[in-house]
Amino acid sequence: MSAVPAVVPVSGCGSKGPACFVVEAGNWRLMLDLGYGPQPGLWPDVSRVGRIDALLLSHGHADHAGGLKLLPEIGNPPVYATDIVARGLPSHIAVRPLPLSGSTDVLGLRVTTGRSGHAPGGVWIHLALGDGLLYMGDNSIESALYACDTPPAAGTVIIDASYGDYDTPLAECQKSLLPFFDGGGVLLPAPENGRGPEIALHLLRSGFPLPRIDDRIRAALQRLPTADAACLCPGVAEELARIAEGAPKAGEPRGITLASRADGTAGEAADLLAQWAPRDTPAIVFTGYLPPGTPAAELTRSGRAQYLRWNVHPRLSDNITLVQSTGARSVLPAFGDAKHRKTWQRAFAPARVPTTGSVAL
Repeated sequence: MSAVPAVVPVSGCGSKGPACFVVEAGNWRLMLDLGYGPQPGLWPDVSRVGRIDALLLSHGHADHAGGLKLLPEIGNPPVYATDIVARGLPSHIAVRPLPLSGSTDVLGLRVTTGRSGHAPGGVWIHLALGDGLLYMGDNSIESALYACDTPPAAGTVIIDASYGDYDTPLAECQKSLLPFFDGGGVLLPAPENGRGPEIALHLLRSGFPLPRIDDRIRAALQRLPTADAACLCPGVAEELARIAEGAPKAGEPRGITLASRADGTAGEAADLLAQWAPRDTPAIVFTGYLPPGTPAAELTRSGRAQYLRWNVHPRLSDNITLVQSTGARSVLPAFGDAKHRKTWQRAFAPARVPTTGSVAL
């Protein structure tokens, strides 16, 4: 047990892998996220982690919360999550509440959270240890759908470095998609609890016909303005309800179709890809991460599909602003390839940028 508070990356630091970080302080040990994927079959190695006293989840996406079957291996700790995230977890998991925006007590430790701008119920997490530890999970400041709260100062920040040195604004990404939105037909596989509703909102606001949507995305569009409304940007609830009510059902290869899952491995997106990928039309565009071995990766590699990013993670300039505003002296780049470390070191100087080993807080 560390006498000096420290954070230890188990998985997801300096690479695109399942999120899992251990925080040690005094007589207790806390875990931040326990994910699975995003590549099929990829689990964090918790065999030498030992007993954990509490698990805090940043949001409900599988690469952050999909590893809960591993809980017995770390002592079956209590799980903390926001109410929105808790509703999507397996029913046998007893969840203790984290505020969407506010402070609470975990193991006698002051924990502050704020909306992360990435997904329903998603939060960044600040721990009052040492000079402060800020875990951003996945986050975005560009979303027109999901609200993002300003994080407090922290000596150590675990940033969402998913995009490496990428710095293209979302507005430019949206322009790149215009030829497909104006074309004869396009399938956009997208997560129902992420880009799917956000792209639908953009289409509505841009004057395009309502997209065809699958049942999962429709259910998310119905839930967001009601049960999940606290995570939204102001003024969008009515628009989401209008899309949920008026958007036609997915299934016809005409117009714009949004369907889950984003990587095409399951759900209606998988069914539509099986029908439409062998044909020349409609166009297929993936807008998120392409996990190796998935239809998203294979269809893009073969040229049948195209990849045009829709930002749901921070750009390099966003992370520079975050590091400067928090006054961080140590920056752990999570979920991004360590090949960008030199760029990160220059961008975040004079802060240190460790990618392995224990980091004192």
